[in-house]
Amino acid sequence: MASILISSSEKYSGKSSLCIGIGTILKDKGYSIGYMKPVGNMLVDVNGVLSDEDAEQARKVFDLKDDIKNITPILLTDNLVEDALAGVEKHLDKTILDAYGEISRDKDVVLLEGTGGIGGGAIYGLSDPQVASIVGTKILLVARYESIHAVDRILSDIELIHDPDMFAGVILNEVDEGQLEYVCELLVPFLENKGVKVLGVLPKDTTLRSVPISEIVEDLHAEVLAGSENLDVLVDHYLVGAMEVNSAIKYFRRTPNSVVITGGDRSDIQMAAIEARVKCLVLTGNLQPSAAVLGSADEAQIPVILVRGDTMSTIERMERLIGRARFRREHKLGRIVELINDNVDLKELMSLIGL
Repeated sequence: MASILISSSEKYSGKSSLCIGIGTILKDKGYSIGYMKPVGNMLVDVNGVLSDEDAEQARKVFDLKDDIKNITPILLTDNLVEDALAGVEKHLDKTILDAYGEISRDKDVVLLEGTGGIGGGAIYGLSDPQVASIVGTKILLVARYESIHAVDRILSDIELIHDPDMFAGVILNEVDEGQLEYVCELLVPFLENKGVKVLGVLPKDTTLRSVPISEIVEDLHAEVLAGSENLDVLVDHYLVGAMEVNSAIKYFRRTPNSVVITGGDRSDIQMAAIEARVKCLVLTGNLQPSAAVLGSADEAQIPVILVRGDTMSTIERMERLIGRARFRREHKLGRIVELINDNVDLKELMSLIGL
């Protein structure tokens, strides 16, 4: 039985997307797929049962029938944190190994997803390298490339893997089109000269980053005040309207396909956003905007949604939503599969997995 643990340099590197994409490709090739996220850190309630958001996505995409408690055997709850700090022995390694045994039964390959940040979970003895050691698998590292600092992170992350044979290689993700030549011609050879196998370089893709406004409404439990006929419009960036109004319009126009988050009492920023033709306005603090703002938004066909939370908590939710490839729509899954097929050395990757 083959396996791989897909880890990442930091949160939102594209680890979940790569995991889903690789699994889909292998499933299409006829392999039976098992999936685990051994340590769940993005907790969600599923019909009264605590689970992990990434694991739930994989469970639906792969149509998994395994017990949810085996798919994500460890959940990072407050109680687990307190027990770890108090030195309570929980035998978590045995819990993971037992779950892995169940998940791997009658499977050709098991994909294990890390927590987001290769060292995450170390306080419990469950960092990605520690989990890989427990189940006896290799680590594939996914690193989002936004600047040369990504190389520093990659080299530092590799230092955390105590066994060099455990490290399968790295995939560089979300590389801007203007940096692709630089990355492929300079950075990839540099890393390979350091003994780092680069299995793929994936360009940034707006299809994977984008979400419909309706999904934002659902995720933020928001009230739609205007523009309800345009909730299917896609957005792939969020901007925070906290500046002077004179600077706002230019700022908003520089980034198309954006949603603007601002306080419900900032009518000046709201009108600037509407004039700049942003895709959506998210108003925080449960403060109703003026009739003039709603009238202008309706005329411009720009959705305006109202949330109860403050601006900072809304930004945190938006960070989890925009830029993460949640595969609620078939075109996203098809796109990540296409990107992997075109830009990853699948033959080498399958060999490293053990297929």
